Amino acid sequence: MKKILFVLILFFVVTNLFAEYKRIISLAPSATESLYELGIDEELIANTVYCSDGNFKKEKIGTVTEPNIEKIISLNPDLIIATKEGNYKTVIEKMIRLKLTVYVMEPYSDFEDVCNNFQTLADYLGKSDEAKKIITDVKEEILNLSNETVNKNKEKIFWEVGANPIFTVGKQSFVNEYNKYINGINVFENIDMRYPNISAESVIEKNPDIILLVNMGDVSDQEIYKWNKYKNIAAVKNNKIYLLEADDIFTPTPKKFLNGIKVLRKKLNIGENE
Repeated sequence: MKKILFVLILFFVVTNLFAEYKRIISLAPSATESLYELGIDEELIANTVYCSDGNFKKEKIGTVTEPNIEKIISLNPDLIIATKEGNYKTVIEKMIRLKLTVYVMEPYSDFEDVCNNFQTLADYLGKSDEAKKIITDVKEEILNLSNETVNKNKEKIFWEVGANPIFTVGKQSFVNEYNKYINGINVFENIDMRYPNISAESVIEKNPDIILLVNMGDVSDQEIYKWNKYKNIAAVKNNKIYLLEADDIFTPTPKKFLNGIKVLRKKLNIGENE
């Protein structure tokens, strides 16, 4: 009888521990998407203007870099989820000084980081089993996709994520890992940074077979016309300049990473239609 009573008490304590967050605010698209993938949509009461809500209508509290702290306080959250990669350290520290409960997600250097951060957040929110299943299913599907490209010739790829000045994807960005699944080699993968600033001349010298423009910040379809001026680049010669949506590529969660692979493969005609 005592053992049964102990189990019931333990269950009650654990259940209440994980159910305590009912008013969550997300300060980054990756945090918002993580909550949706874990089925925590009703508890999410607000997020940034850059967060994709789908069928959900959430209060907006400003941008990733400039959240409206006064509005955040007025919404009376019991948990705020921030990221080291997207949110300023000074903003996070200010919220902590104001006695707000803040959970900070770590940076992402590769797909394994994406999975680990997702699992750690899920553990914190009492969604461990849900996260494990999502990660297992996603990894299995990604493995199947990678097996399709293992013996194919690789093409040189230039990623543009900033236009004025030009920023690209370096070795430390999780985006660099997409290249594995699209027969690609990032021409700037040896730069040991997340998003290094490079010159147009260095791109011309690398002579990429494919140019991928991620539609974020000042990158728009105008960049297609800019690069088309350089007629000697292989990507220009072969008409392989593509514009991608930032939400498809730059939202580091397991499901979104898998979706990013599928979007890229479809754009580059890799897979079933080959």
